[in-house]
Amino acid sequence: MRKLILASIASLTALASAQQAGPGWVELFNGDNLEGWTASGDLAAWGVEGGELVIQNPGQGWWLRTDKTYRDFELVLDFNVSEGANSGLGLRGSAHGDPAFTGLELQIYDNFGDEPDVNTCGAIYNAIAPATNAVRPAGEWNSYRVRLVGDTLDVWLNGEHIQRGQKLDDRGFFRSRDQKLPLRDRYSTGYISLQDHGQEVRYRNIRIKDLSPDPDAGGYRPLFDGKTTDGWFARGGGTWTIGQRDLEGGAVIGRDGPGHLFSDKTFGDFELRAFAKVNTRGNSGLYFRTVPNADNPDSWPTGYEAQVDQHDPKNFTGCVYDRAWPENADGPITRDDAWFDYRIRAVGDRVQTWINGVPMVDARLSDFDEGHFALQTHHRGNEIMYRDVRVRVID
Repeated sequence: MRKLILASIASLTALASAQQAGPGWVELFNGDNLEGWTASGDLAAWGVEGGELVIQNPGQGWWLRTDKTYRDFELVLDFNVSEGANSGLGLRGSAHGDPAFTGLELQIYDNFGDEPDVNTCGAIYNAIAPATNAVRPAGEWNSYRVRLVGDTLDVWLNGEHIQRGQKLDDRGFFRSRDQKLPLRDRYSTGYISLQDHGQEVRYRNIRIKDLSPDPDAGGYRPLFDGKTTDGWFARGGGTWTIGQRDLEGGAVIGRDGPGHLFSDKTFGDFELRAFAKVNTRGNSGLYFRTVPNADNPDSWPTGYEAQVDQHDPKNFTGCVYDRAWPENADGPITRDDAWFDYRIRAVGDRVQTWINGVPMVDARLSDFDEGHFALQTHHRGNEIMYRDVRVRVID
């Protein structure tokens, strides 16, 4: 009977592999090197052995992540955990901070035979337990299949549907259950990542099919290093710091105000992506093609402002302040105290914005053709966080 079951599983795996080699599927791991990946820790802690992605120096790699970000996708991979080993598959995570909590972590863990819980293999870590514990004993290969579209997640482990149509809602916590961290308030786009938890884990056959409405074109470079505000200068009031740990790790944080943080460099045609979160009744803006005010450099800059405001009925998040508004949005689609994905594209006089992949502004604006980027903190009591601010220059 066991041989029949194993044969059936092998047949299903072969069929799935054939499907995952079809149109739209791409290899995230080429089996030869770490091309397309980078690490939050020491990249040299990760390596390739016999066509498998391995942790060669456990405890030094932190998270290995893709160069590109993904919003909606199907993903497959095989993993093999050593005895007692712990790891995780990060979905929609950040480059800085902990991807398990900026996005979500699908747990990888040697706990064969244990009762399902929010930290056993197959769990959405510290949020949702799997329907069943389908992980195999340590040293055996396991196969994940993940489908994440919008706010709905499905996961199969070794062919068993362990997370069925799970909504990214108000479930989830940080270190303890009294530290609420709702899944719906985390990143809606982010990196695919693998965790080095200090033990030996092996991966292979990592493939993805990008279903995002606004796929990452690649070629972006970060505007912050996640540690300092080097390359930027401040004018006006407020304070600007870099979060050092826990949920603020790597975030550029503006408090009080009004004040602005300007990039040293100027940009003409570009595409910018950033994640932002503002506190209750907070206000901010992502300025572009802007310069400090000639009459008062500490006042409001001169240029375009991609607005961040969940309460203004006219100039809400996604609008270009007092210049361009969405045709098909009656108000903001973002919330206070929740991360959202801002995308801005300016080529010639055409300016476009997207929020969480949803098109907002598409307008012709010809007042400014080059300038700095600037982040705004608007008023006393204001708190704005930006993370993973990246730009792609367009020739």
